[in-house]
Parts: sequence; C-alpha cells; structure tokens
Amino acid sequence: MPTGRETIVVIGAGIVGVSTAYFTAKKLAAEYPAEKRPRVVLVEQCEPGCSASGKSGGFLARHWSDGTDTEQLAQFSYDLHAKLAQEHNGPERWGYRPLNTFCAEIDRIPVMPAKQHKAVHQRTEAESVVTSIEVIAPRSHSTSSMATVEYSGTSTPTLLLDTDDSQQTSTHGSIAVPEVGSVKEVAPEAVPWLKTDLVNKLRQVGDTTSTAQVDPLKLTRSLLVEAKTFGLESVRGKVIDVADTGYRPPFIELSIDSKHPYRLSEAEQANVLDIVDPINAERIDVKSKKLGTNKPYIVLLDQGRDIPADKIVVACGAWANSCLRWEAFRDVSASQIPIQGLRVHYLLAKPKEQIPAQAVFAEINGTVYSGEDAIEIYPRPDGSVFICGEALDDPEMPPHNPFEPVYSKRATGRLKQIVNDVSSALSFDMIQYGLACHLPVHAKGIPVISKVPSSKGLYIAAGHGCWGILNGPATGLAVSELLVDGDCSSLDLSDFRLDRWY
Repeated sequence: MPTGRETIVVIGAGIVGVSTAYFTAKKLAAEYPAEKRPRVVLVEQCEPGCSASGKSGGFLARHWSDGTDTEQLAQFSYDLHAKLAQEHNGPERWGYRPLNTFCAEIDRIPVMPAKQHKAVHQRTEAESVVTSIEVIAPRSHSTSSMATVEYSGTSTPTLLLDTDDSQQTSTHGSIAVPEVGSVKEVAPEAVPWLKTDLVNKLRQVGDTTSTAQVDPLKLTRSLLVEAKTFGLESVRGKVIDVADTGYRPPFIELSIDSKHPYRLSEAEQANVLDIVDPINAERIDVKSKKLGTNKPYIVLLDQGRDIPADKIVVACGAWANSCLRWEAFRDVSASQIPIQGLRVHYLLAKPKEQIPAQAVFAEINGTVYSGEDAIEIYPRPDGSVFICGEALDDPEMPPHNPFEPVYSKRATGRLKQIVNDVSSALSFDMIQYGLACHLPVHAKGIPVISKVPSSKGLYIAAGHGCWGILNGPATGLAVSELLVDGDCSSLDLSDFRLDRWY
C-alpha cells in the first residue's frame, strides 16, 4: 500500500468502528483535496456487523441514561441517529423509526407439561440457534432518590428508587428514567399482541419523542457504503500485531559463555523475534519493515500483509483487549480496558400479521423456571420481530472467530418457551431462527473513548455494553474529531479516558 499520505487505520467494523471511519472520512473529504487527503483504512477480520453490532435489538432511548456518566453521550447520539436517518433515508435503508415503549409485568404463565410440549413442538437442532442483553450501565452519581429502571436477568426494566451510588463499579447497573411523571400505567389492551389476561401491570416508559429503533446490521453496513463515497478503503484481514517503528526491545545480556552449545548464533539472534505467517510459512522480518517506513506504526495482518500507519483506532468490541498483545500497546494495562464478552441470545420471528411499533420489556414472575425471566421484544418495520433474553451472566473471553457458534441450547429453548407463553402472535411456528453473540462489557460499566496517553497516535473506543448501537454514532464522531483536530469539540470525553480508573 502507498505510504506517502497520512494513514489512519480503524480496526473493527462494528457500529463503533464503522461510525469512526464514516465521520473521519467525511471530515477529511470536506477539509482536503483528493490528492492530499489522508487515507482512512478499515480493517475487519470477518464481515461488517458480524457480532453484537449485527445481532442486537437496535433500541434507542434519549433519556434512559440520564443521571449517569453516559447521559451526554446518549442524548447527543440519539439526536445524531435522527440526523443520519434524515440525511441518508434511514427509515427505508435501516428501519429507523420512533416507537412507543412499554414495561410489562407478567405473572404465573401456564406452561404445558414438558412431555406434551416436546411432542407438539419438537424442533430440529438447526432451528435452535439465538442473544439476550444485560444492561451494562453505571448508577447515577446523584444521592437523591430518583426513579430508575432496574434490569434483572436480561434488560427488562422494573421501577425502583435509586438511593445508592455504591454500585458504580458493578457491571450490572441501572438506567435512570428522568421524570417519574413520564412513566404511566396503562391498560393491558394497549399492547393487544401480548396475552393481556396474563399482564399484571403495564407501564409506558417511552413514546415516539424519546425512544426509537434501527436495524443495527443494516445501519452498520449502510454507513460503510456511505463512508466509501468519501474515499474509505476497507481491508479484510486479522490483525496479528501492531509494531512500533520507534521501539527497540531492551537487550538482555546472557551470562552464558559465547561457546556454550545453547547460545544462539548471531544469525539466529537476528531472527529470533521474527513472526512466521501461518498461511505461507514465510518469515516476516519485523525489523526490516520498521526500517522501511517513515510511519510510526505498522499494522501487521495475517497472510503477510501490512499497513504502515500514523494513527490507529481499536474499535473491535468484545475483542478490544486483543491489543494488549500488540507491541505498540505495551504501555496499556489489562486493568485499563477490562472488557469482556457477555454471551447473549436472541430470536427472530415472522408473525402472520405485522405488529405495531411497540417495544416491550417484559418481566415474568412465577413461572416454572427458577427465579425471574426477562425478555425484550422489538417489532421491526419489515414485519419481523426481534426478541432477546437469557444472558449468561459471567463475562468471558469470546472465541477468536466471531462466527464460531456460541449459543446455548438450554437458553435458546427457554427463550422460545417464554415467547410462546407471553404472546400468541409469536408462537413457536412463527420463530424463524435464533443466534448468539458476545456483548462488549466494561467492568466499570463505562466505555473507553480515549487516546492512549503518551502515544503518538493510538486510540481505543470500546466497551459500550448494550448501548453500543445507541452510542456508536456519537462515539465515531468524537473519535473522528480526536483524529483530525486533535481534540473533541462535540462531547466531553473526560469520563471515558483510558486512565480514569487506573
């Protein structure tokens, strides 16, 4: 690849990475003529939106983060979603639309005996594929009582009073509803596609002025298409290292006689740190690559390819801490990016009749299952319905390949049973398939949107939890300003700096 112009590399083509690439390419196109414009290169191992950015509900809420560290980010990004939809025909291209949002409390679901259920609704393994979402958000800093929406199990809200901010460091937090008066109890018939005789209580927690939705996969890929019109380059490949051309590993003198049989020869010493490409088994001489470029960094990809770069953004979601293994990120500690994957499950259904624009967070008590169950239901403009639930609570390192099957048969079956029980419109025969993915969660519940301190041009934007789709565009805009202007003028990013906690 040519190296004359400044080169910006964005690693990861989820909503955060694509938004960063889009706004950066757009900003550069407005400020530079084509022949002098810095290059923007997007690197993705699999496909755009192949993990959480393509397998989530796409729910947007303007005020559900009020009173938390992400309040400004959420409100700004909610408005930015509307602006992008207006600019690029979002309603048609990625299903953007405002919608009404409800919280339903459902008690004592009658479940048919297991043997009868198995005989009537036996399904194949291929049909048993799923994502559930657990809210990862901080508690409010305020010590005054305020109504909040607590998500139990998955992300279904229950109203309570928040008087304790001691859970700031907890992964499982709560989302504040700004005005108690905005939450009103309504008749179960307001959502007729639920089994209204089972609804114990129904509250409206959002309307078309404060909640909306998108199809996240279509949004991510549409923004990528738009970014390419501004000159974005995209590369498919796995990053195996990011070399720092100005870094020389310290020389360690061995107290072994030069004639000792285990002492390496000079030729062997020169090659001992070289990287071997697993595909072609060709030796990649990192030392010569460093000497062969005037760029501060080299992004090394599989199959021996490399991209000399001036600035690099790590935006690979649940895989963000992969950068800890890369040479250029040697000063970043694991405690600064404690991001792991929360395995979540979902179903996609196709009811016979289209369901209106009503998102439902349903909490089910008194079932035959242990504890409580909670699901989210998002009807989409194309007639499909996205349902998520059954988060597996312990964050974990995701598989190296995002396409690897990660779903739980037990979680999938349980989610299908619950959906069948709460809505006659979403019975077993309406469910087309299910999938699973890893949601990128930060141990503190706060995303990282920051330059790596003391680096020449390294940035990290990851750990957005269940609000990645909502906050992705604003994050991308903020990072584009850091990259091009050196500072973010649209948002205050002090709460998201890399060294905030450690």
